[in-house]
Amino acid sequence: MHRDLSAIEIRDAHGDAERRRFAEVDAESFAGHAATNMNWLIAAAPHAPLRLAHLDGQVVGGYMLLPCGQFFGGKSVPAQGVTAVAVHPAWRRRGVAGALMRDCVALAREQGAALAPLHAATVRLYRRWGWEVCSQTLRQVVRTPALSAFTGTGTVRAKPDRHALEAMRRAHLAQWDGPLDRADWFLSVEWDPGDSGTPRFEYGWYEGDRLTGYVRYESERQQGSWIRLRVQEFIFTTLDALHGLLGFLGGQDSQSSDVMFVHSAVVDASPLLWLLPEPHRNIEVQGFLCWMQRIVDIHAAMSARGWPARAAGRVDLEVTDPVTGVERVVLEVESGAGRVTPGGSGAIKCGIGALSAWYSSALRAQDAARLGLLEGDAAAISAMDGLIAGGLPWMPDFF
Repeated sequence: MHRDLSAIEIRDAHGDAERRRFAEVDAESFAGHAATNMNWLIAAAPHAPLRLAHLDGQVVGGYMLLPCGQFFGGKSVPAQGVTAVAVHPAWRRRGVAGALMRDCVALAREQGAALAPLHAATVRLYRRWGWEVCSQTLRQVVRTPALSAFTGTGTVRAKPDRHALEAMRRAHLAQWDGPLDRADWFLSVEWDPGDSGTPRFEYGWYEGDRLTGYVRYESERQQGSWIRLRVQEFIFTTLDALHGLLGFLGGQDSQSSDVMFVHSAVVDASPLLWLLPEPHRNIEVQGFLCWMQRIVDIHAAMSARGWPARAAGRVDLEVTDPVTGVERVVLEVESGAGRVTPGGSGAIKCGIGALSAWYSSALRAQDAARLGLLEGDAAAISAMDGLIAGGLPWMPDFF
């Protein structure tokens, strides 16, 4: 078995021929279509580096980084979204994936990122290299007739202005921990290329001239001639927008048997639990890929995010990172700001993955300790949790 890691060369893709070969590798790895992948890679090329692994003169794998921010504590933290990670089936278990992950962490940090979120097709690989689960993305399938009675004051309009839509989205999602603060070009990469055989639609909800919500969805034919609506994004900032957009989807019940909110398009505790008279009969929840998080620069991550205004305290951390090694730092939080300095006693010991999940409000330090992911005395653990209490984790973006 090939284990000479020095033979693996990782570099930026050069030209469409290498992109096309990677499109084929990705298609074979995930039962996709090379032509669809190529359209996506071409759209992403001006904005996101495609890194390819070469071994024995062949393109054997690769990944891409999407520059973005992530909202934590109401502030946008510099991030690089990790996507399109693939290793050709014939070249697996030869150290290629590990080489890609080491390169990914180094490049993300070099590009100024503090964080590197991803959606994991395999949790154990990413966990080995410092990522940790924050949540499992959910598909919430709702019977279309259950939505048909909703109405809101306002009007629905096709193809809302993208700039206004993104501005509204950023302002709204900053109240959660995890959503992407995405660039204006993001949808031109992650939505527009799409699959030409799948109809896609965007509708905004307007109250007067003010955009207060939007829905983005695909329409796919099911057996028996029914149509399934696959909602990729669903954002509402007013009750009328929520009711109006739900009623708009429900109004398609003559042709659609159900509406699927995919990739955690709505929060896990769906508002429909409180709006439908019989939610247990009209909603089916299915698990999908896990959202995983990784800090690639502790100092930048802790100083860039927002912290609860009343939080104050100090935590001495000893953090083990499979790429960068062991680092001792002191985290001090006061007046909504965090500061990291080298050194300290290392009273709290954990891996970078557990720290990343804690940072994301997904895993309390006390729960990490119970799971064997963190060590420290009870007082220090309690103080650590007190710094970040009250965060609401959610990743509504799929990339």
